[in-house]
Amino acid sequence: MSQSTQASPRDALSVTDVVMLTVGVVVGASVFETPALVAGHVGSRGGVLGAWLLGGGVSLIGALCYAELASTYPHAGGAYHYLHRAFGDSLAFLFAWARLAVVQTGSIALLAFVVGDYASELWSLGPYSSPLYAAGAVAGLTGLHAAGIRLGKGVQRGLTAATVVGVLWRWSSCC
Repeated sequence: MSQSTQASPRDALSVTDVVMLTVGVVVGASVFETPALVAGHVGSRGGVLGAWLLGGGVSLIGALCYAELASTYPHAGGAYHYLHRAFGDSLAFLFAWARLAVVQTGSIALLAFVVGDYASELWSLGPYSSPLYAAGAVAGLTGLHAAGIRLGKGVQRGLTAATVVGVLWRWSSCC
């Protein structure tokens, strides 16, 4: 099959969309839930800043590794494809199932309960308020993304912008 007739993914996300998605994922839970835990374990402002800088450095190294892999082996399979190339079928299969059954679902549940906890502070629905909001967030965002990528990326941009504005507002009022 020639290169011109081979199917390839369409470009649906711009650089801005990808940046907003990345910022939304990284800032989303890490800024709203973990700073108190980090500060409680480290104890000093310098130590907290050092821990966050170290984490950011490790994340940057990981992102650069993925960028290098993607430029060397361009394929839509992502991490599965790289693991398949390096270690074969078995490990790639296990990774795919772990990602499907544990990694992605756990991440979604964590973020949903963060939303549920904060929404419950604004308007409580009773003793099961957080799980109800969490389930609603998952169902709502799933439906939104099933409706199409254009709508999903627009909402992602809006939510990320709101998150960043909230973080900046909170930071400006405390520091």
